[in-house]
Amino acid sequence: MPVQSVTSGYGAVVGAQPNSPNDLNQADFMNLLIAQIKHQDPMSPMDNQQFIAQLTQFTSLEELQKVNSRLEDSMALSQSLNNTMMVGLVGRTVTVEGDATTVREGTASANLLQTGREGTARVEVLDSANRLVATYSVPVGPGLNDVAWDGTTAEGDIAPDGEYKLSITVQDSEGTELPFLSFMSGTVDSIRFENNLAIVNVGGEEYYVSEIMSVSL
Repeated sequence: MPVQSVTSGYGAVVGAQPNSPNDLNQADFMNLLIAQIKHQDPMSPMDNQQFIAQLTQFTSLEELQKVNSRLEDSMALSQSLNNTMMVGLVGRTVTVEGDATTVREGTASANLLQTGREGTARVEVLDSANRLVATYSVPVGPGLNDVAWDGTTAEGDIAPDGEYKLSITVQDSEGTELPFLSFMSGTVDSIRFENNLAIVNVGGEEYYVSEIMSVSL
């Protein structure tokens, strides 16, 4: 028997909150039972077991709805706490995928390179105007490798403070280019949230928090 055809004949229960046609609360269920009793066939009435089965089903559904509500509240609280913790990343130094480096007081920020084979990384340092500042080579092996620039120019002078870019190629002993990933360190300038996901701004680029490889104190 459709719920809508039964409840439409009895109207809303006094004091009950309005609900959508797809919701079935206790008042609706009681109205349904009353309607079933009132309209049952006197020659073939429903027995007690049928009523008990319906009550059991409704009770189980109600408990599941309560559990679901508690889970949603718990997830919302967990997300709120997680977002609060993410705000603490602002001002911290993190390592993310990228090829930028920053010189401060003559010292360049850290850069790492990950590859699967032994070879040599040739690094060209470019300034903000894309001019070549320095060139150096670093032997690399499987895993993470330190390829940080020492902060000096091709003439041996200390490079001015500012933002630079590392243009890297990796080749094995036979001159075959190898695939690699480059990582840079930078300061988290800001953080924003989109669809409950934290997105940090590092060196003018945005990264999901899940893309952070490490965080320094």
